[in-house]
Amino acid sequence: MIVKVCGLRDPENIRAVDRLAVDLCGFIFYPRSPRCVPDDELHAEAVRSCRKPAAGVFVDASPAEMLRTAERFGLGWLQLHGDESPEACGELRRQGCRIIKAIRVAAAADLAAARAYEDCADYLLFDTRCDGYGGSGWRFDWRVLDAYTGRVPFLLSGGIDAGCADAVRGFAHPRFAGVDLNSGFETAPAVKDAGKLEEFIAKIQ
Repeated sequence: MIVKVCGLRDPENIRAVDRLAVDLCGFIFYPRSPRCVPDDELHAEAVRSCRKPAAGVFVDASPAEMLRTAERFGLGWLQLHGDESPEACGELRRQGCRIIKAIRVAAAADLAAARAYEDCADYLLFDTRCDGYGGSGWRFDWRVLDAYTGRVPFLLSGGIDAGCADAVRGFAHPRFAGVDLNSGFETAPAVKDAGKLEEFIAKIQ
């Protein structure tokens, strides 16, 4: 099971999480997020120094901006969390980036949006539909994913915390690939509790 820890920012905290059994470290480059990574050399070096692959999270940024940030911060993955078109996703993929496309979900009907990304995303990320772009801390009803019949594997996101280990272990879908962990494991915005993460990861693997 893939484990992605998202919303990292502090260099020391990045190093602590990077030592855990995680598969992807996520960094938010959306200026309105309280977890946004500053564009300075201290943080760029901390991200570039990750042993685990780094994923940058963007909301409706231009492809040029995403590619510039990917080069500066050493990002191999781009997570598109806004209303980015399939064409933009495809172009970024042709530039050598691996793509995670977020789909906001509240009901089975929301899954129709995933169809457009069948040929241009490496993974989908199903997150809780809310007024903003992620970070709601709420978990949607995973049973609606029974209606997902697409080819692209997906990550579960939204409201997953230390009490969700049994639910994650018990969730079954042929395209379920892993989980995206963020605010449910924080002591403050962008500060992850490495001990809680380590314990949770051991329980779900």
